[in-house]
Order: sequence, then C-alpha cells, then structure tokens
Amino acid sequence: MITSAELINLVKAYDPEANVDMLRKAYIFAMEAHGNQKRASGSPYFYHPAEVARLLADLRLDVPSIVTGLLHDVLEDTCVTFEELEEIFGSEVTFLVEGVTKLSKVNYSSSKAHQAENFRKFLLATSQDIRVLIVKLVDRLHNMRTINYIASIEKRKRIALETIEIYAPLAERIGMSVIKDEIEDIAFYHLHPNEYRAISVKLEQIRSKDDNFVQNTITDLTRVLKEANIDATVSGREKKAYSIWKKMQRRNVSLEQINDIIAFRVIVKTVEQCYLSLGVIHTHFQIMPGRFKDYISIPKLNNYRSLHTTVIGPLKQGIEIQIRTEEMHRIADEGIAAHWSYKDGNVIPSGDDPKKYNWVKSLLTILQNSGTPEEIMDHSKLEMFDNEVFCFTPAGDLITLPRGATVVDFAYEIHTSIGNTCIGVRVNGKMVPLKTVLRNGDQVDIITSPYQHPESSWERFVVTGKAKSCIRKFIKSQEKAEFMNLGLQLVQNVFSSSQIAFSEQLIDYKSFSCSTIGRFYYNVGRGIISLNNVRTMISNGESSKSLTEEAICLMDFSPGIAVHFAECCHPILGDKIIGVLVPQKGVVVHITSCDHLKKGKNIFVRTKWNKDDESESTFIARLRIVIINKTESFAIITNAISSSGASITNIKVEHRSVDFFDLLVDVRVNDMIHLGEAQAALRTCANVRSVRRL
Repeated sequence: MITSAELINLVKAYDPEANVDMLRKAYIFAMEAHGNQKRASGSPYFYHPAEVARLLADLRLDVPSIVTGLLHDVLEDTCVTFEELEEIFGSEVTFLVEGVTKLSKVNYSSSKAHQAENFRKFLLATSQDIRVLIVKLVDRLHNMRTINYIASIEKRKRIALETIEIYAPLAERIGMSVIKDEIEDIAFYHLHPNEYRAISVKLEQIRSKDDNFVQNTITDLTRVLKEANIDATVSGREKKAYSIWKKMQRRNVSLEQINDIIAFRVIVKTVEQCYLSLGVIHTHFQIMPGRFKDYISIPKLNNYRSLHTTVIGPLKQGIEIQIRTEEMHRIADEGIAAHWSYKDGNVIPSGDDPKKYNWVKSLLTILQNSGTPEEIMDHSKLEMFDNEVFCFTPAGDLITLPRGATVVDFAYEIHTSIGNTCIGVRVNGKMVPLKTVLRNGDQVDIITSPYQHPESSWERFVVTGKAKSCIRKFIKSQEKAEFMNLGLQLVQNVFSSSQIAFSEQLIDYKSFSCSTIGRFYYNVGRGIISLNNVRTMISNGESSKSLTEEAICLMDFSPGIAVHFAECCHPILGDKIIGVLVPQKGVVVHITSCDHLKKGKNIFVRTKWNKDDESESTFIARLRIVIINKTESFAIITNAISSSGASITNIKVEHRSVDFFDLLVDVRVNDMIHLGEAQAALRTCANVRSVRRL
C-alpha cells in the first residue's frame, strides 16, 4: 500500500505546487474513517482508496481528484456525513465525492426507478465536472483487479456485466483506453471463461510459431523509417482477448482468420511526420484495401487521433500499424485525463476543456428533455455505446453521430430547434426521406419550416439519445397543451348547447378528482371525463336544450396529437367533416359520408376547417387508379401527379391482370381543389383508364 509520503512525492513530481497539506489530511482522515474495515481479500479497507489515489496520481490528475480518490467511499461506508466532509475539505471535493457515491449505488441489472434516479444524479454531476467519472473509472479498475477475492460467482458475474456494459463504454467515450482494455479483459474472463481460455491458448500457440515475429517486424519498420530520415519509436502490442473475441463475433470468423492480432505503433514527433511515415510504409509494404482510417483529420468523439493502416508484413501476413505523435499516444491511453496541465498549483485544462467534453454536453440536453429517470438511462446509454459516423454541413462543419444515425439525428445534433422544424433534407445534393441513414462523408443540408413539428413516428427511427429525448419532450408538451385546448373547447360547446353562459366558476372540477382546472380540461379532451357528465354538472341535472355549440376548428391543432384524421376516409381541406371523440385518443375526424360512422355508438363533435387558413398544412388522399399494363404506365402516372404539384407517399398494387393494374395510391395535396387538379392530370393520360378517390 502506498504511504502518505510516497503519494505526496508522486504528485509533486508533476505538480511542484500541489497542496500537500490537503493530501496528507485526506490520507489520514480516510484511514481513520475506515478504521478496522476489511475487504473481501482480508486486507484493510483503506488499501483500496489509497490505491485509487495512487492510480489517479499516475494519471497526473489534480489534488482535488486525488483527494476524492482517498475519500470516495467515506460517505457510503463510514459514519462521515456530507456536512462534515464539506466543512473539512470544502465544496469542490465534497461535490466530487458525492458524484462518485451516487454512481456506486446504481445497479444496472435493475430497472427500478430509484436506480435510474441515481444514474440521473450521476449524469448531472458528470456533466458539470468530468472528474467524477474519471475517479469512478479508476475505482472500478482497482475493484476489477481484486474481483477474484469475491466468493460469490454470481456477484462476480454481475459486477463483470456492469463493467463491460457500462464502465468500459464510458472509459472508451472519454478516451481512457488503458482502463477500458484492462477492465474489459477481466470482465470477459469472468463472463466467458471458456472463450477466454480458448483464445489465450490459441494466442500462445501463435506466439510459439515465431518468437521473433514482433521483433523482426519492429526492426523492418524502424529500418525503412530511418532510411527516410524519420525519427520514430516503433513498438508492438498484442491485442486483448476481449478485443479479439469481439472482432471474431463481428466478422463471424475464427481466430486463425484474424490477421491483425498484433498492433504496431509508430510514434513520431509531428503531425507532418505521421503522414510522411504513412507514405514510406505504403511504399515499402503492400497495403490491404479498405483498411486505412485517418483519425487525425477526423478524430473520434473521444478526441482519439491516429492513422490506422493494415499492410502485408515481412512474413506475408497482415499487420495493423497505428501512426501518431507522442501527444496523440498519451491521449489515446489516458484520454481526457491527458488534458490536465498545472501552473501555480491550479488546474489548467489544455486544449478542450475536460469539464465540458463534447459528449457530456449532449447528456445535459438529455437531462433537460427526458421525462422519467428510466428514459434518461435509456437515452444516455445510446450516447455512450455506439460507434461514429462523420458528416458535414453545407458550410463544411463536421458533425459526428453514432453509426446508424439518420438525417433527423443530424438536424437535432445541430440544434434542437432545427430538429423540431425539419421538413426535408438534401444529402449530397439530393432530396432524401427523413428516415435516411447517414454514411461517412455525407454532406447534409437541413430544410426547415416554421409550420413543421416533430411526429411521434420519428422516435421509431432516430437513434441518438438527444433526438429521442427532444422528440419525446415536444410530443408530451404539445400533447398536454392540445388536449387541454380540446377539452376547453368541448366544455365551452357543452355550455353553449345547454344555453348557459360559459364560466369556469360553474365547473366543479374537484368532483371529477382533478386537482386543477387544467387537469379537468385535459381529462375531458382525452375522453376520460364524458361530455354527458359535464353537461349534467353544469345544468344541475336538467336536460340540455337544442344544440347550438360552435364547431371545433381543426387548424387549432397539430394533426396526430389531439386531433387525428381517419385513415378509413382520409379527409382533406374542403371535405364535409365530423369528429368522433375517442377515449384516450382525442378527436378522430371523418368525412360525413364515411361508412365507419355507422358502426357502434359514437360521441360526435362538430368540426370545421378554417377557410381563411394560410398555413402550409397538407393532407393525404387515397386514389384508386386503373392503368393499362404497359412498361411506361407507372412513369406516366408519377409524372402526372408530380406535374400537378402533388406527391406520392405510398403506392400499392391491389390487383394485376394481363391487361390492367389496379393501384391504390396515397397522394399528398393541399386541399380539395389541389386534389381535383391531380385527378384531372391523371385522367388526361392515355394509359389511365379510371381515377377515383376512396
């Protein structure tokens, strides 16, 4: 176990002005607080926080971080209180210790709300200060190194699963590959011991075939670089068992088919030498096509920068080579921790501010937009686990997204308001559907409209936590407002039909178990409170008189939230319409001649279009089109519809014969007049036999 003096000397080696008094005080305080507590290994409990502090010092972190490492378990495992800790060590250290403690309480195998709430609190602490996460990762690293002392196999597996599903992706996200690789490999051993042993045996067999393979390759690489006057340090490192296993699973191949088990690293002085080295290596060794990646020009989200290439090595087998500068190499191993530098005893972030790391910013958005703690946990995992795809705005700005992200994810990544009003997208100059999945290098131009709003269907195809949380927040806020507005209009209509002047003072909303008048309107709009009960309340049991209520104007609502257009008859602007109040759904609008209105007992609501409406609302109309079975017929009808200014949203071949096609075509139009123009354009086509609206 590291002593107080050894820890202080370790810190002073990179920070001569470190607050040694605080370090010494925290060391003694933690030792006394843990007292005679023992770990599963039988060693004193204080051995653990002392080792965590040493590991943090190895990463050259600031004094508050190392003090947090010493104290990170005192709130949870000792009698020390929050107030006592703050009084002795101040608010900064106490905040960090509390943040680490909250994450320690999260059990990821449980979906209980209080576990998710702890995770929410941890994310909030992390988004404000990334050091919370760094300390927790180092804490988990030391715990994994001593996991063999835990007697219960099931407990070891649970901890290993947490590690591989949560902590390893977190470490990767902030670039701390040294921690990620080690905790992944230990977790893999405990979760899949047979696979771990099999890979280890195979690796030993491969090593025994040519003990000099690594050294010979290093010698060859060093020689060709030296001949080009490039001062480089070349090393070889065998990939971890878990990394190899993941690659085997991803490619569905055997270990013998993995040809880049050894990764060779070329460390040079400057960025220019990185690219010069790449050229030299490609000149002397045959490259493997499709295996080059430039993470210097386009760094990963965790700020990882390096050139990756795979070539045919001296022994005629594939070898992976990573080329980077010394600074890039340190960041690749230590990630965000490598950004800390020191001056006059104060922590100074170099380059990116580690307290405001890019991906952590997105967590703030998720915290603000997600409703329940469970949603926060789900959306946050999306931010932590996915690989990246790199796209560009028309101005050339780089936007990094998880692989599988759509153009809507791109829009939300730029700004929430851009995502909320996204109505169309051009990718590489071509219009594409909103569901389009982006690929590396795509240039994306978002088209917005003030009349557009997120649709609930978007949530089914977006993949980023930010997009999902923003869409859900908008839908929920819009839904609440619209159902309250609908309920208010329905209640006003009941007053009008009963020939009673509308007054909220006449509404006894508490008798309907509603705490506020707003909740009362919401429940009426949702159909939870029936209109007959409302009528009975305001008329004191008297029967209502002749109906004179005003019609509800559809333009007051966003289609698909509180008001829905029936899919059986597809009403469009200009149709004669009637609404049906459906419990939990709102008002479903039908054409008055719709056959579905004759089925069941419906609660009808008078509805109307706003004839003075100048919005850009569009509607779907369904047409049955019979065309002659000729090759050019489909092209003719699509051109006719397009020429009228309408667009096809769906097409289905309902019947096909030797002579004719019977099609169901959904077209998007502005109103009845626009639909008439589209139908007229179709009827002028020689290959069209009939056009009829359904």
